[in-house]
Amino acid sequence: MLAFKKLEESDLELVLNWRTSEHVTQFMYTDIEKNMDNQRKWFERISKDDNQYYWLIQYEEQPIGLISLNEIDRMHHKATFGYYIGDLNYSIIAGRIHPYLYNFTFFELGLNKLYAEVMTGNDGMMKMHLHYGFTHTATFKEHVYKYGQYHDVEYFELLSSHWRNKCTKFHKYRAEFIL
Repeated sequence: MLAFKKLEESDLELVLNWRTSEHVTQFMYTDIEKNMDNQRKWFERISKDDNQYYWLIQYEEQPIGLISLNEIDRMHHKATFGYYIGDLNYSIIAGRIHPYLYNFTFFELGLNKLYAEVMTGNDGMMKMHLHYGFTHTATFKEHVYKYGQYHDVEYFELLSSHWRNKCTKFHKYRAEFIL
């Protein structure tokens, strides 16, 4: 049902449309302009960076969103990640996507920690992190300036040991992630 396809240049226009849509950009730190030249430059940059990976989320072979591992720190075995559903027709399954990435991160890549930053107001994402075993560890006050005002950012982290020992009911959610 769910698959994760390595982001390709042919996906860039779709991803740009998603990334510039209001439902996605409202909780991102930055807004980007709808510019394919800049999108291609971004893709060229991330394609050469082995500290981040991007995949198209597919549901029944239909592209519905984007998920990524970022700031991969191989020395300290940690990374952050990002994700969004671009096609709102599939928002109902948004909460089922995360365990696939967590299993890949902890069981395949061997990382020890995933961490996430969530802008205040993105309550659904905060609840999802807590549901999957993340711990809320900090609030960064007035951390992001966007839309003419400062926004707090909530910091969450998930340790491999917690995922492996306390979240076993999610271990069955496996998929291939091509690097």
